[in-house]
Amino acid sequence: MPSGDLYEALAHTILRLSRVYRTPAFEPHVTLLGELTEPEAEVLSKTQHLASLIRPCEIRLSRADYLSDYFRCLFLRVEETKPVMEANLKARKVFNRYRDPKYMPHLSLMYGSLGPGVKETIVPRVGDYFDKRFEVRSVHLFLTEDEPRDWYRVREFPLETAEKPDAKLCAGEDEGSEG
Repeated sequence: MPSGDLYEALAHTILRLSRVYRTPAFEPHVTLLGELTEPEAEVLSKTQHLASLIRPCEIRLSRADYLSDYFRCLFLRVEETKPVMEANLKARKVFNRYRDPKYMPHLSLMYGSLGPGVKETIVPRVGDYFDKRFEVRSVHLFLTEDEPRDWYRVREFPLETAEKPDAKLCAGEDEGSEG
């Protein structure tokens, strides 16, 4: 999750889009691994272990894009840097998720089932290119059952060498391929 002014700007954009298009609002975040279905104690233990394996890194937001996937209705692509992709590989190993599809790091701006024509009109209004960056210093575990309005943060896991927990990657418990 970004922090400070960037968090506020992205949260405002997500809220504005959710009001205009009647889609769910949610916190801006980058999902590291979703659909964690193990018992809570096991997920907590594995996430703690994962946080010890990941080093702080920079998230670079790039261009706006969209897919037909509900949780990737409209999103900002995250540059597939070595640290970002390695963090996902470590998460797959810790949670034994080797068969997951290729990781596409992104920061969602909108969830929903809107047609491509609608999304094509939204992209220029939100800006088709973002040159924003933020530091990842912790992993946040979210319980993501039910609707996005019901999601909540279970715990924050600072990364091993993080100085302060001000920016986060998300790992979601019972989470769809959102983010």
